Amino acid sequence: MPHPTEEFSDVLKRLLHLCNAYSYPCGIYETSLPFVSLLKADQPTTMQYGFFNPGICVVVQGDKTLIVRNHIYSYGAGDYIASNIDMPIKGQISLASPEAPYIAIRISFTTDEIASVALEAQLNVWAENRLTEGAFIGKTGIEALQVLERLLKLDADSKAADFLASSVKRELIYRLLTDEGGARFYNNMLLHRDASGISKAIRYVKANYAQPLTIEEISRAGGMSPSTLHHKFKAVTTLSPIQYQKQLRLQEARRILLADDMDVTSTAFEVGYESLTQFNREYKRFFGLPPLKDIRTIKAASLAAAYAGEIL
Repeated sequence: MPHPTEEFSDVLKRLLHLCNAYSYPCGIYETSLPFVSLLKADQPTTMQYGFFNPGICVVVQGDKTLIVRNHIYSYGAGDYIASNIDMPIKGQISLASPEAPYIAIRISFTTDEIASVALEAQLNVWAENRLTEGAFIGKTGIEALQVLERLLKLDADSKAADFLASSVKRELIYRLLTDEGGARFYNNMLLHRDASGISKAIRYVKANYAQPLTIEEISRAGGMSPSTLHHKFKAVTTLSPIQYQKQLRLQEARRILLADDMDVTSTAFEVGYESLTQFNREYKRFFGLPPLKDIRTIKAASLAAAYAGEIL
C-alpha cells in the first residue's frame, strides 16, 4: 500500500521537527522514555553486519538498504524495520548528509507486550503456519506515526510521561497490529517464536556466547532435537546456531575495540577465542580488514557508532 501523500507527509514533517529539537551527535540518543531512542547519521555507510534488537525502528528521514538471506530491501521515510529477536542483519545507510541526516525512532518491544495488547483488544488476526525471518520491513500507518509524535512530545514532560508513556506505547502496538500490515506484524513479531523454542535457544546463546557451545547443548536449552533446532534456528535468524554465536563474538569484539577498552589479544580471549590467529583470521573474513586496521579506518571516518551496530 502506498503511503498517503499530504497528511502523511505532514505527520512526518512534524516528527522530523521534534527529532531535530534534540541536540546530540551522530549515533544513538536515549530519550528519558526508557523504550524510545533516536538514531542519526550525517553520511552514508558501507554495507555492514550488525544485530537488530527486539523492537521497531521507524525511518523519519533518509534511506537504508537491508539484506536478509539473498533478498535486498530498500526503505525510507515512513517505513520501518521490526524484529522480536536479536536478528543478525547486513545493511547500510544509503541516503544521509549533514544538511539532511538519516534520522529514525527506535521503540523497544517484548513479545509479552504485543501478546497482551492482542489478547485484551480481542484482535482477530490471521495467523500463518510457517516460520519466517525474524526481521522484516513494513510501512507505518498514519495513526502509528501520530502515536510516535505524541511519544516524543511526552518526553518533554517528565511528570506526564511517568503516567502516560506505557499506555501510549500500548496504543502504538495496537495501531501496528490493526493497520493493513497488522497480520504480518503479528505473525513476525509474536507467532511461533516462543512456541518453537527458538527464543529460548537464542537467549541461551546470547548469555553464553563466550563459552564453547555445542548444538546438543543449545537444543536442550530450546527443548528440541538438534536437527529441529538447526532447521528452525536458520529459518528465523538465517544462520546456524554456531554461526550466530560466532557473529555475536565478532560484533562484541568490534564494539570493545572501538571503545578502546582492551587490546586485540585481550579482546579475542574476552569474547571466547582461544587462538589469536583464529580470531584475526575470522575477524578479517567477516569485516574485510584485520582488527586494528578496521578500527583505525572506522575512527578516521568518524563512523564509530554506525559500525558498532548502533544505527543499523
